[in-house]
Amino acid sequence: MNKMLKLKSIFFLVASSALITSCSSDDNTDIEGPSEETTYDLIVNTTNANNTAERDIQITTDKLNSTVKVNVTFTADKSMKRLYISKNVDGTANEPFAFTNQAVDEKKDGSIDLVGDNKKEFTFNIDFDTPSSANGTVTYVLWATTGRGDFRNVSKRNAIGDYDFGTITIKAGNGAVGNGVKSYTQTLLEAPLGDGSSSTFMSIFDGKVYKINQGEEYSALWDFGYYYGLTGKASLASSNNYPTNIIDVPTIGGVTTEELNKVYFDLSSKTIAEFDAITTKSDLDFITQPASQRINNLAVGDVIDFVDSYGNKGMIKITALVPGDGNNGEITFDVKVQTTTLTEVNP
Repeated sequence: MNKMLKLKSIFFLVASSALITSCSSDDNTDIEGPSEETTYDLIVNTTNANNTAERDIQITTDKLNSTVKVNVTFTADKSMKRLYISKNVDGTANEPFAFTNQAVDEKKDGSIDLVGDNKKEFTFNIDFDTPSSANGTVTYVLWATTGRGDFRNVSKRNAIGDYDFGTITIKAGNGAVGNGVKSYTQTLLEAPLGDGSSSTFMSIFDGKVYKINQGEEYSALWDFGYYYGLTGKASLASSNNYPTNIIDVPTIGGVTTEELNKVYFDLSSKTIAEFDAITTKSDLDFITQPASQRINNLAVGDVIDFVDSYGNKGMIKITALVPGDGNNGEITFDVKVQTTTLTEVNP
């Protein structure tokens, strides 16, 4: 199948996906609280925005690879639909918190579906992971939304206020702070297929590659995708500016174009050796935001500067390329990008 055609199968895919529910069959009874097994209470409501004792819980523990129970209470004037929990280990990378020993009604993007009586107030007792090293830190950010939110933006559809969230920091020993750089190696993106089965988009947030037909719940995580053009040949484009004649990303994701992430690209003045030498966040500070959300005519050995929607600066090194827009077309690359905590993105 020629990947450059705008096929009707995409729209069939979108229509059929609406018939599939986006949450699990579990409910949230396993975490409903409060529990008397803990002395830790996180409280987020419309009146305690400046109360760090309630909203910013600091825990020191000597129990490694274990869990700490925290009663989490949210109260809002608006109807809350989802609870988002972001996890950051040793200041490295934010990622959705995964429930491993408690069953929850989890949406596909990793958020918790709030049902029944949980709409305007809920209290959950949640087991949070402790550090795995003797001098480690795990930081959690929690917020509630009125609909589908974004793990990188606590203000999107926030049910209480633009930047209303709670934090839980669990520290072992002296704690740890990362070097501020995430590295993803040998990321492979496929040229797009009209049936949506190709792994075409990447998230800088978690380094994962996403299939086009995963768009409805995951589109907020997509940063950029690959395509092979008639004149531009091997190309990358942000999800916000991806060619609609190839894949109509807003339609697939069920969102407006404005909600899609922007990434700006330009060929770098740096060499492969300089890319390989990057180890700290400050090594990427030299990058200024490029003008274009697309970059074309890529070749093996190219080094690319980029800046994402959240101001994070990074570089891409092209390591392999199979030309073409057919089933075999693909590009492989390494990425180094600055890490930013949610509280830095959303002051």
